[in-house]
Amino acid sequence: MYTLMNCSSMAGNTVANQAHDGGSIHGFHAIDPPRLGLFLATVAALGAALVLVFGWGFEVDWLRRIAPGLPAMVPATALTLLAGGLGAAALLIGAPALLALLAAAAIFAFILLEQTIGLTPDPHRGFDGMSLASALCATLLGLSLLLRALRIGTASVVVDTTGLVVAFIPLIGYVFGAQTLFHNPLYTMMALHTALGHVLLFIALLLTEPGRGWIEVLLSQEPGSRMARRVLPVAIIVPLFFALVVAEAVERNIMTIEFRLAMLTFMIIFCTVSAVIGFAHLTNRAERRSTEAEAAYLRSEMQRQQTELAAARSEKVAALGKLVGGVAHDFNNTLNVILGNLELLDEDPDRKMHRTYLSEAIGASNRAADLTRQLLAYGRKSQLRPVLTDLETEVETAIAMFRRVCPANITITRAFDTPGLSARLDPAALQQAVLNVLINARDALPEGGEIRVSGRREHLEGAAVTGFHGSETLPSGTYATLAIEDTGTGMTPEVAELATEPFFTTKKVGEGTGLGLSTVAGFCRQSGGGLRIDSAPGSGTLVAMAFPAATATTCPAPARGAAEPADTAETTTLTTTPRGVLIVDDDEALTRVMATQLERAGHTVRVALNAARALETLEAGPLPEVVLTDIVMPGEMQGHHLAARIRQRYPDIEVILMSGFASATQREEIAALAGLPFLQKPIDVRTLRTIVGRSSAPAPDPENGTES
Repeated sequence: MYTLMNCSSMAGNTVANQAHDGGSIHGFHAIDPPRLGLFLATVAALGAALVLVFGWGFEVDWLRRIAPGLPAMVPATALTLLAGGLGAAALLIGAPALLALLAAAAIFAFILLEQTIGLTPDPHRGFDGMSLASALCATLLGLSLLLRALRIGTASVVVDTTGLVVAFIPLIGYVFGAQTLFHNPLYTMMALHTALGHVLLFIALLLTEPGRGWIEVLLSQEPGSRMARRVLPVAIIVPLFFALVVAEAVERNIMTIEFRLAMLTFMIIFCTVSAVIGFAHLTNRAERRSTEAEAAYLRSEMQRQQTELAAARSEKVAALGKLVGGVAHDFNNTLNVILGNLELLDEDPDRKMHRTYLSEAIGASNRAADLTRQLLAYGRKSQLRPVLTDLETEVETAIAMFRRVCPANITITRAFDTPGLSARLDPAALQQAVLNVLINARDALPEGGEIRVSGRREHLEGAAVTGFHGSETLPSGTYATLAIEDTGTGMTPEVAELATEPFFTTKKVGEGTGLGLSTVAGFCRQSGGGLRIDSAPGSGTLVAMAFPAATATTCPAPARGAAEPADTAETTTLTTTPRGVLIVDDDEALTRVMATQLERAGHTVRVALNAARALETLEAGPLPEVVLTDIVMPGEMQGHHLAARIRQRYPDIEVILMSGFASATQREEIAALAGLPFLQKPIDVRTLRTIVGRSSAPAPDPENGTES
């Protein structure tokens, strides 16, 4: 049984492989079904023609009856088979349906003539003739052609299947040599090749429409159909083989009729069980293969994801390396200037040169501070002071500054479609962003040209929003947009894609740091907006900045107490009374410098290197008027936590926060502390003394510059 099962499996695999390689419509034995049907119809028609011409025309008896003693294929049957073969062939080659109708009409005519006047020659009448089964098969054949010509496919499948069953039974009887078959009223005088011809024709007609009925199930490439094709050889061939063996044994008197019935029953059971086990085996194997394929796919998908993660990490490492390299390059240059001038100050006895050395060192320090602010702006970490800002006014200020460095061969035009266009922005950062873009536009116009600055209020959604800053998206809404367009050399898509990366520049060494557009992009993102760059070689560049539009009624005033730049010190009320100050910072060198700067202004200064030490100092007394604390310090308690503790325990002490870096989360926590003053490191001495000296005075209102 297992051998039979393996044989059927091998046969099924062969069929499946042939179907896959052949590329046929339905994939059965790599043969196109209509072509197979045409072949079968041709064979049936050719056989009928041979019987007519040579069997009856030239009286070749073995063509008429195949073997002595067997019924003959009479002329009427041969004519119906010939007409049926031609009609089926016409359908299979796509000929007009009229030919199938004519073939059906001819079949019905031949049946009628045989039943009325008889078409069999007189010497053969009586023994030879059209049996009831032959007439039934011919009638079903004509009906099938008629239905297919009328395009009634569903009914024709039923007719073809019925005819196939009627014609197949005598074939099996002939295989077993059942002489009693011809004593049956239905099959008396039905020839062997008559039954075979009808079987071929009904199969051919079923193949004219392989997408209908059970033939579709058999020829499909779905798993169930493939399994059925594998099991069918076992279910058909094995019973026939054993039945022949039993029949031969009975013929030779090897077994009795009773034993033959027992053997036939056993063979039916054996065949059914073999088919079931074989089917289950193939299904299990297919299921295992499917499971293995799924597991392989999951492994492949996991490997792909790991590869993508590795590539992403590699890109991040490369970007970090580039960023660190750029920072190291610029900071090392700046530190070299500071160090060199301080060393010259130390060794040069000429006091007249000391002022020059100090000025150079201070200038280099300010450049380093600017570089830090640009990096923080790119990473959305800079401390912005957003207020309700009129974009047209700030752009005019930036253009006025730009005209000082703009060549005379460059024309600047401006157009604002919306009067009073406003957004909640940091005015100084906006001016710097506009100035950076204008300088880039100037550098793209070496031979002169035009720069157009425009602004408008517009509603953005869908593709218009996703276009800002590459893959980043903005929520749909109303935006105030600034567009700066030049008629310069433009950029390639590759350069435009990298334009906002930090330290990426196409300028010569020493002509740019590569932080201009990256700072602009960071400022736009941190302000809730986005940046879009449209450029093409030779077609100029358009840089568009979008910010959420606002009005005075929709924009609350910024938190009070935010520190102002040093150049506003003259509007601030300074105290002339020395104050007690506690500086909390883990950098001892920094605390020494700040303490000295404040002590020289007349203040009394104490220092704590962490928050815990600061609380101990406060408990020990005396209490200072001002606590100046860094945000990021070692230990569990950070600067803003210390500020909250001080405000809870010592509400009369003024707290000022400072940091060289503040994350978004920390800024939110700082904002929750009722707007404490904040200083961005590095802090120049004038700003430090100003903010400490005015700390006890009422905080100015940033909206109008007056004290509340």
